[in-house]
Amino acid sequence: MSSKEELIKEFETSVEEDIKKRQKSIEDGETLDKAIHQRMDAREIGITLGTDIHVAVIMAGLAIIVTLFALYMIFGVSPEHYSG
Repeated sequence: MSSKEELIKEFETSVEEDIKKRQKSIEDGETLDKAIHQRMDAREIGITLGTDIHVAVIMAGLAIIVTLFALYMIFGVSPEHYSG
């Protein structure tokens, strides 16, 4: 019985240590979140500079061009097929 009791005690100890580590991690995360929210409220971070729309348009245009090129390469669409 002593070996089983020792295993149970070791398990309980490891569980308690794990709970303490997780609680500390949660508290650290909450502290970091509070600091981030304070900086956001003070307008230090999270402010758009007006370039977001331009970057989105460039990214969408590039995606369309790459997609059309890939479709062209896959299906081999050429104007010769349409000449009568």
